[in-house]
Amino acid sequence: MEKPSTRDRIVVAGRRAMLEQGYEGTGIGPLLASVAVPKGSFYHFFASKEDFAAAVLTSYAEQYRQQRLELFADASLNPLARIERHLVQVELDSAEAAVPGCLYGALAHAAPGLGEELRGQLAEVFAAWEQDLAALITEAQQEGEVDGGLDPAETAAHLIDLYEGAVIRARAGDGPAAFARFRKFARSTLARGAGASHD
Repeated sequence: MEKPSTRDRIVVAGRRAMLEQGYEGTGIGPLLASVAVPKGSFYHFFASKEDFAAAVLTSYAEQYRQQRLELFADASLNPLARIERHLVQVELDSAEAAVPGCLYGALAHAAPGLGEELRGQLAEVFAAWEQDLAALITEAQQEGEVDGGLDPAETAAHLIDLYEGAVIRARAGDGPAAFARFRKFARSTLARGAGASHD
């Protein structure tokens, strides 16, 4: 197996730190010390902390979008089952850090103090997630598994909002119960009226 480059090691360490401590709580010095990288090397790869956060976000978003698209394309599962599997998967993804976390949410919390470019990148990754999920909701509606009266794009946005809220509650002490509530509410919302005729 190819050894990770110094840049990749810094990005991985940054991802872990930002998930656990947030953007503002992540100090570059301690982060570099954790992977035995001198500070000069950091500024060789990244112009600033925001530039570094953008690289961390790109890495995180690419990994999870690939994972998401592979799951959403799995024809062995019906569309609703794929949605439910996704909801379970995002919960498992949040357990990557020592405390439940989502990098999108961590950066969104710091958004008022971030530059326009990084805020724009964050908006784009949220939009991509919404679009992918909305397409799968539409497919589930066509199969009669999800309430046809729901607006797919709006529903996808609501589900993502609910997930980010569940992460906050889980971090505040609710743990797995927060995600269980999220999945239960999501399923009942999606299935309500499924198969019924709409005027």
